[in-house]
Amino acid sequence: MRHSTSRGLVYVAAAVASLAVAAIGSAARPEMQSHENFSDSFDDEFCGIAGASLVRGVDNLSVYSDNTFSDRFELVQTFTAANGKSIRLHAAQQVTGNWEPTDNGDGTVTFVNTFKGLPEQIKLANGRMLSRDAGVVTFTDVLDATTEELISQTVSGEKGPHPDLDSDFELFCDVVVPALS
Repeated sequence: MRHSTSRGLVYVAAAVASLAVAAIGSAARPEMQSHENFSDSFDDEFCGIAGASLVRGVDNLSVYSDNTFSDRFELVQTFTAANGKSIRLHAAQQVTGNWEPTDNGDGTVTFVNTFKGLPEQIKLANGRMLSRDAGVVTFTDVLDATTEELISQTVSGEKGPHPDLDSDFELFCDVVVPALS
């Protein structure tokens, strides 16, 4: 990817952070629940532009006895370039799927992640919208079971505008670089 790893806090990091996902089953009672508010600031880089990020959010995770989970979260990340210009990333969505991967029996595992909501909204600090992905999309990821390296990814069930996803995440830098330059 041409942008920083923190950019992955949207589609990609949610998929990697959860690394296990599909459609949630019945209204079964969760076996495990967690709620976390978080805030962090750190030096960062977006699309080759140095700066700093401030991230704030909330995460509510439920894991069910049938091996499914639901992760509802909201995240706001403000990236400020060294020149003082800023952009704001916002994600508010639910990710559902299987808590444990499917063993494919060939040294690989499969995770199926369904994202519903707002996986990515990019705005200028003054509020002007640069890009917005919203709706539903499912990722099927096949990983090496030992190294956890991504072997393949299939996108399906896409509903709603997903311009950054549809551009293979090239749109991100295409809108961020001019906004921060």
